[in-house]
Amino acid sequence: MGEVGLILIFISLLQGVTSEGWSMKALPRRAISSSCVVIPCSFDFPSHSYTALHGAWFKYWYRWKYTITYTKDPNYGMATFVGRAKIIGDLEGKNCSVRIDSLRAEDSDVYYFYVDAEGYTDHTFTEPVQLQVLDVPDKPVIVLLKDLQEGTPAHIICKCLYTCPDNHPNLTWSELLTSSVSNITENGDEVSAVLTFNPSFKHHGRTLRCTCDYPQTSHRMVNSVNLSVKYSPRKTSVRMTLEKGKMISLSCSSDGNPAVHNFTWFKISQGKVTNLELAGQTITVPYGFDEEISYYCEATSILGSSQSLPIRIPTEYSPHNTSVRMTLEKGKMISLSCSSDGNPAVHNFTWFKTSRGKVTNLALAGQTITVPYGFDEEISYYCEATSILGSSQSLPIRIPTKYSAQNTSVRMTLAKEKTISLSCSSDGNPAVHNFTWFKISHGKVTDLALAGQTITVPYGFEEEISYYCEATSILGSSQSLPIRIPTEYSPRNTSIRMTLEKGKMISLSCSSDGNPAVHNFTWFKISQGKVTNLALAGQSITVPYGFDEEISYYCEATSILGSSQSLPIRIHTEYSPHNTSVRLTLEKGKMISLSCFSDGDPAVHNFTWFKITQGKMMNLALAGQTITVPYGFDEEISYYCEATSILGSSQSLPIRIPTEYSPHNTSVRMTLEKGKMISLSCFSDGNPEVHNFTWFKISQGKVTNLALAGQTITVPDGFEEENSYYCEATSILGSSQSLPIRIPTEYSPHNMSVRMTLEKGKMISLSCSSDGNPAVHNFTWFKISQGKVTNLALAVQTITVPYGFEEEISYYCEATSILGSSQSLPIRIPTEYSPRNTSIRMTLEKGKMISLSCSSDGNPTVHNFTWFKISQGKVTNLALAGQTITVPYGFDEEISYYCEATSILGSSQSLPIRIHTEYGAVILPESRCTQYLTNLTCLCLVRANSSVHITWALPGRTVRQTGSDGIYKTVSARVGPLVTNTLTISGSNMAFQTVNCSVVNDRGDRYLQRRLEIQAVGEQAGTRSGLMWKIGLGSVGGAVLLITTTIAIYLITKTYRRTDKRKMRRI
Repeated sequence: MGEVGLILIFISLLQGVTSEGWSMKALPRRAISSSCVVIPCSFDFPSHSYTALHGAWFKYWYRWKYTITYTKDPNYGMATFVGRAKIIGDLEGKNCSVRIDSLRAEDSDVYYFYVDAEGYTDHTFTEPVQLQVLDVPDKPVIVLLKDLQEGTPAHIICKCLYTCPDNHPNLTWSELLTSSVSNITENGDEVSAVLTFNPSFKHHGRTLRCTCDYPQTSHRMVNSVNLSVKYSPRKTSVRMTLEKGKMISLSCSSDGNPAVHNFTWFKISQGKVTNLELAGQTITVPYGFDEEISYYCEATSILGSSQSLPIRIPTEYSPHNTSVRMTLEKGKMISLSCSSDGNPAVHNFTWFKTSRGKVTNLALAGQTITVPYGFDEEISYYCEATSILGSSQSLPIRIPTKYSAQNTSVRMTLAKEKTISLSCSSDGNPAVHNFTWFKISHGKVTDLALAGQTITVPYGFEEEISYYCEATSILGSSQSLPIRIPTEYSPRNTSIRMTLEKGKMISLSCSSDGNPAVHNFTWFKISQGKVTNLALAGQSITVPYGFDEEISYYCEATSILGSSQSLPIRIHTEYSPHNTSVRLTLEKGKMISLSCFSDGDPAVHNFTWFKITQGKMMNLALAGQTITVPYGFDEEISYYCEATSILGSSQSLPIRIPTEYSPHNTSVRMTLEKGKMISLSCFSDGNPEVHNFTWFKISQGKVTNLALAGQTITVPDGFEEENSYYCEATSILGSSQSLPIRIPTEYSPHNMSVRMTLEKGKMISLSCSSDGNPAVHNFTWFKISQGKVTNLALAVQTITVPYGFEEEISYYCEATSILGSSQSLPIRIPTEYSPRNTSIRMTLEKGKMISLSCSSDGNPTVHNFTWFKISQGKVTNLALAGQTITVPYGFDEEISYYCEATSILGSSQSLPIRIHTEYGAVILPESRCTQYLTNLTCLCLVRANSSVHITWALPGRTVRQTGSDGIYKTVSARVGPLVTNTLTISGSNMAFQTVNCSVVNDRGDRYLQRRLEIQAVGEQAGTRSGLMWKIGLGSVGGAVLLITTTIAIYLITKTYRRTDKRKMRRI
């Protein structure tokens, strides 16, 4: 069985002896960093007398026990736990509960309990108690006790982690209609609250959130669930679409969860309801009967049914409800419009006039006509509306001859001595015979008792006064709108206007608005920051300009009510020509007019022209501002001008003269017209211009000249076959063809896709796109959750949905046109989850450095990386927060690193990764020499992770270190850190008892030697000592040597790998 097996049996027997009658129960705990934890614990032991009872909690590090708290001595224990850990249970009552405060990440471990009954015995309980310290608490757990159904009360439970009395979480729910929250209950390491409410369709699709707030650690953890409420069909309706051949398509829609699985159609005719025995969502029915027919549908799901309102099918009828509407136009004209209801629509209107009892056909067939009014005799008009089913006449409408006053208004005219003339005008039939005037002051209306059409009133008061008039005829009266009388005010809006005069002079004119008018103007000059009163009082003055210094002027306008100043206006200074440019104008006979423009003060007095051809510049000796030059040469020619004044000169940029070239850049532009027609226009660039356009059609690979020579043609679209058109533009220098342009064909929707855009507030905008001709007229959205497809009853092209749930949700859309429909592939909505799959990738760098890179998957993404080092069993926070760090390697000690990835939802740690160490060579004790009958075989086994050299030495002999010479043979091999070298010495008579194995590494800093004792295999003489036996052993020697070496390397490698793994597990 082996030593290991015996030890295990012994330990188990020992435990059975010492554990009889002893028991302990404790629960594992998950707690929050910086908070506390209480680990409930109870124990029992055999009934026996004792003098005192003490307890201790401890943990292991490798094989050593480290006490965290001891009731006999509170200061005895690990320094990091003293003052933080305490047994709070009553040991006499067999309660061993322990509390740990100010938890740290390194407190995550397995703990054990020890009891000392003085006067009896002590006992260590082997039951492990696991403590896991979390940087961030777990999200709340939301539990739905059953499916939600409208009308059935529901209960939803939210549970939060709770292990510290000082950090009791506060549970809150997001608001939900008609809901209530029960009392919060505690159960072990959880605290929970129950939400009770009556589900309805309004709750379906809503997000319910539970929040746990931890006051001590300031953590807020939120979880949410998307409510799915089952409800019977509702909002059932019928949509009608006209089809070809007097047919109507009726489509039934209804909202329900689960979705409607059956549609039933009913017909109402002459008050009788008939079940059509048609169960599809869409049916097609005829229309146009004389009788009135209606249809409605019934939508059914497993929870119930709902009926739509009846929709009436249009019937055919001759025109009726024919009437005439009259509108007054200018110049005593009346517009008469005829309206009538009919199906099919009215296609002809006929007008008739009735005068003195005689009816006259006006031979006016439009729907609207214009006729005069105001005659002494009474005249009436009526119309007749005609469709293919018949006709209908309106009642006669009488044209008015007389009417009361209307369009009354007041016109104001300024008179002498601060008076205003007001005149009242009004239109009436018969004419107005009386005018009455009213005054509005301080909101009060006063009748002036002035009856004339024109009155005169004063103005200029500070208060605001308005007047209006009333015009009266024998048929009635009409009032004008009030007109406001101007008031007096001091000067305002004062400004200066500047005009250039001859001889470097400028005229300055001051203007200002005031009532009464301004009676005085004063002028001021600003030079070098100093203001001077010019003692010039006229409204306009003349001043020189062109000084080097900057000078400004302003004016002051004065009336009897006050004064107002203008803003300063700056006077021009002199400067040399600048902004010089050339403008090109095409003239007749292939000539171009070039004009030179330049800004300067004083003005430019001379223009000089230059020509550039083949890189050579030439002065044309043409000095006018405008010159005329030919164009159309094959070579490229440019011109520029130079403008000169008495202060200097300035040159324009060269302007290139157009050359002649044949048509190019020919293209076709397509425009959709009415009636499935397309307008095609041909464009081409050429000099001289294109004078002819020819059109070609490509159909089924065949090109046809359309014999259409205009620049624009119109062609039909919508064929099932693919047609293309191109044009050819021709000038006197040649021709050029455009690329073919394909005419759109009709096809059902395809190339469906959904585009997702992130919006604010954890919302995602989903937009459905599809290619179809004719265009898509309806979009339908579907949701996939937990393998179930739900119709969202949203018919728009773009919708907005929430994201961030733990479950995986996908959406897809369906696009529908009159030719069919197509569905997109589902698009998955991103979910939120804390970091996971955290790992480290190691890369060797130069200079014995290693690059460590931490990777982790999380949504939202990881925002912080923390690095830790493990050396000699101690964990150190490196205070390095980057995703990648660089560390040295090659130390004698064994070092490991791990990283922690953190997001706003939590954190995750990688497994430690061990850094390579270098160590000196070691000759292992498994090295040996064995004497066979015909040879001696020695195995030297070395462990090293660098290159080594093994040599052999025999007393008084020279050994060949590599290869074979007939007597000595050496073979080397390496597997991982293990190196073997085998020496075989042929012959049966060996005169020595020991062999020396030596090793030196490639650094030469270590030298090891080991003496190997020779062991014989059996006796030389015996019952099996014959020549054949010796030959057999000698022949098998090589095979035994190879097998022995291979087995030794395998076993030792496996042993050392197992040792490495045990070290990693301790870490």
